[in-house]
Order: sequence, then C-alpha cells, then structure tokens
Amino acid sequence: MNIKLSQHLPKTHTQKILKKEAKNKDDACLVVLVDDKKNILANSMLTDYTARIEQLIEVSHFKGTACETVADYALAGDKKTTKQNPVQLLLVGVGNTDKFSNTVLQKIAKTIYSSTQKRVSSITVALGDALEESHFGQFALNLLAASYRFDKYKSEQATPVLTDIYLLADNSLQPALAFAEAVFAGQSLTRDVANEPGNICFPAYMAEQAQELAKTYPDLLTVKVLGEDEMSALGMNCFLSVAQGSTKEGQLVIMEYRGKSSFSANAGTTEQTISNAKVTGLKKALADKLPTKKSAKKSDKASDNNAQATNDDAPIVLVGKGVTFDSGGISIKPGAAMDEMKFDMGGSASVLGTIKALCEARLPINVVGALACAENMPSGDATRPGDIVKAMNGKSVEILNTDAEGRLVLADTLCYVQRYNPKAIIDVATLTGACVVALGHVRSAVFSNDEDVLFDLENASNLSGDLIWHMPLDDEYQALIDSPIADIQNIGGKGAGAVTAACFLSRFIEEGQAWAHLDIAGTAWNSGKDKAATGRPVPLFMQYLKNSADMA
Repeated sequence: MNIKLSQHLPKTHTQKILKKEAKNKDDACLVVLVDDKKNILANSMLTDYTARIEQLIEVSHFKGTACETVADYALAGDKKTTKQNPVQLLLVGVGNTDKFSNTVLQKIAKTIYSSTQKRVSSITVALGDALEESHFGQFALNLLAASYRFDKYKSEQATPVLTDIYLLADNSLQPALAFAEAVFAGQSLTRDVANEPGNICFPAYMAEQAQELAKTYPDLLTVKVLGEDEMSALGMNCFLSVAQGSTKEGQLVIMEYRGKSSFSANAGTTEQTISNAKVTGLKKALADKLPTKKSAKKSDKASDNNAQATNDDAPIVLVGKGVTFDSGGISIKPGAAMDEMKFDMGGSASVLGTIKALCEARLPINVVGALACAENMPSGDATRPGDIVKAMNGKSVEILNTDAEGRLVLADTLCYVQRYNPKAIIDVATLTGACVVALGHVRSAVFSNDEDVLFDLENASNLSGDLIWHMPLDDEYQALIDSPIADIQNIGGKGAGAVTAACFLSRFIEEGQAWAHLDIAGTAWNSGKDKAATGRPVPLFMQYLKNSADMA
C-alpha cells in the first residue's frame, strides 16, 4: 500500500455518465469526514465539492455518527456538473471529535478501507488540520494496517483494487507519516511471523528471520544465535528445561541495533565467552556471563560524568518470549483452541518487528532485541512437574507446572542480557491467562521496578494508542512463589497469576537494574473464527524508543 501526503484534491477527468455504481479500476475517490454535528472536516480545502457534499448529507439524512458512510458515485447533479467533476465521494462519519481515541480512529480507518478497497485504485482523505500530530500518526498507521493480509496459504487470493492513499494535510506532518510507515513495516513483520503455523515457525525460523534483517540492514544490525550447546555451557537450564521436550532446538537470538554509537557487553563477544566456557568449564562461563556491578548507581550519576556518558550510550534491551508452539508440555493443555498456541511467540515476534521498524526509521538510539525461542512439547525427554533446575544466575527453580514455561525461557534470557548494563530492560510475553481475565483484550499489563520506565511507557501508550495498564508488584506477592525445596517455584497459587509471574521474573533482575514486564496475553492476537496476530505492542515500543531517542 502506498501512502503519501498531498495538498491537492484528486484530479478530475471527463467520462461517460454511468447509470450504475462505478466499477472502473482507474477511478479515484475523495473521502470526506463529517462529525456528529454535520461539520465537514477540512471544509476550507473542499470548496469545489462543498455544494455536492452538503446536498449528499441532506438527501441521505447523514448524521455523522462514527463509521456511518454514504457514497456518491459521481452520478449526482446535472450532466454538466458530473462531467466536470466525476470523482466519487465517500462521506464517513467520525462522531464527536473531542472523543477521538486510537480505537475510534482504527474503526474509521477500517471503514474507509473496506468501503473502497474493491472498487477504486486511489483515495484522497481530506484531513486538513482536523487531527493533531499523534492522532494523525495513529490514523495513518491504522489505514495502512487495514490493508494487511495474510492469505499466502489460500489457493485463491483476492487482490484489492485500492493501491494508493493520499492524505490531504499539511506538509509539516511528513515526519509523522514516515514514522507511521516504519511502524507499519515492523508491525506487518510481527503479524507475518506470528500468523505462521507451528510447523513453519519454530525456533530456527525465528533466527532466520532475524538474520535476514541483518542482511537487509548491515550498517545498523548484527545478529548472534546461541544454540542449546552454548546455552548449556552458560548454565541456562531453565531455558533448556522448556526446549528439551521438542526435537526442534531452542535458540536464543540476539539482535544488536546500533543507531547511535557502538556498545559492547561486559564479557566481550559471545564466541569468546563460549570458547572460554568449553575450556574451563561451566563455573568459568557463569562467572563471565553474570552481570557485573554498574560503574555508578543511579544516585551517583549526577556526580559522575563518565558514568553518565557511558549510560547515554548503553542500549535499551527488549526481551521477547518466543514459545513457537505451546502444548503445555507434560502439563498438557486442553485440545480446544490449542491451535492458537502458535501465537505464544507473540512477544518475540513483536521484538523482531520493532527491530525492523527501528531500521526503517533509523532512530538514533542503541537497542538490543533478544528472542527467547523454544517449542514446548511433551515427550520422553520433556521436563516433569516437580523437576528442579538451576538458572544462569545460580538460583534453583522447582517446576510445578510445565505450562508455566514462558517465564523459564525469559528468566535465563534476562540474566544473559544484563551483561549489556542496559539503561532499561523490557520483556514482553504472552505470559498468563490470568492477565486476560484481568484486562481482557484492550490493554496490556505492565509491571515495573522503576518509576521512570513506567512513566515513559505510559506516556508512549497515550501517544501511540497502544494501551497498557500498570499492575502491582508488591513484595507481599513474592511469598507465593517461595518453594520449600528450592529457591523459587515457577507458579504461585490460584490468585494473582499475572502478578506472581511478574514476581518470578523480578527474581532474575539485579538490584538497581531498571526493568519492566509486559504481559500481552490478551492483546497479541484475536481469537476465534478470525484468529490473527495484532502486531501489538510494536506501536508502543516504537513510540517509547522514539521518545527516548528524542530525549537523549
């Protein structure tokens, strides 16, 4: 889909007056937005069409309620008027403009696209100055997102006629449009990989997608992949406890986006560390890979300029849960809707998509993306409920339920990425059904140990329309995951399931490390007949990273 800003109304051309709905694929359509008071948005830019628009509003009893539509197929008026101005009109109601939200803009965008995709090749949407910059960006992104299709496995594919969208608005909005296009590119990749079936998308497939990105953007992105042997040498036994039940090898994919300056991990390159581990054993590997103390604590930063400079170059780390299919393992799930467990890698898919969007937008910021990819399957080698394993940071974990596996792959990955001494770590995961019960499918849950990170995420949520909700992380919840025979158990009781999952992850964050956890179990995909990935929270992440880059 091509989308551009324009300061011109669609060109008119003479044609024979039709007696029925126009079906010429070369036709253009002018989309006019009308509020619930029958005010025409961008009215000053539509003077050539004003009489026609007002007549159409009157004869159709158009009320301007959100997503209401009426079309004029260039047949209105007398013969002379129609021949001079044959462009089709589509009136779309937007409701109360004071109540614009991403949800409303998404519905309006979908209405515009669905009303025009099969019959015109281009549309011009008259916006003028009706939308502020953040709403304009959301609207543009939603128009593009409405065109997304995943029908590669259908023997017959219907190709939309609509190929070009022009937004009649000021040129000052060009940066916002370019950013929306970058987000759409990343969001589409997220949806593509998440929509793939489990027999196509498994851990090695995710690694291949990351490596393809590195080939496309070699000046910005490098990718490293750790297999099970490397993870075993590093003591990542929580991760391996999930992967060991499948014939598909688990993969930890590390993507380093250098948009600002170079940065490095404490322990040097992965290859050097793995080599050392093989020579001197597991103990040396763990010592190399565990996070070291930061050069300055938060309270010391103001007085330590060198530490501040180092912190400015430090990356933000995004960690995605990538369980490419979740059967539940030995704690096997019910059969109903188990096919939707292909979406359990939605966290890693969103990190992959965010990295692509970053490369498209070329934001001046350093970011590390980590994809914790495994397949959770029952087999003779699968982990049993009651097994105890040791994580990379040396903590022992009693696995009471093998279907609480996402937190296990994330635990070791969180230990691993802290070697970057990042400004902040944000993990994202389709982690708990309890989160769906709590928040449904509107907002993602966010837990954090850092007020600044939480504030920045909430601000990005408001600007992007990709909504989150702050959840508690009180110390009192930690007792629910204490094990009588190990340091920690991987589930709590029946209550506060999303909270205890976040508490589990917090046990693997070093003191002083800023961290947030996003549970996207209710927002990563839509269920049922129209099951499909949503591409969230790529818009949230991109707005957060853009804001972070702007403040740097």
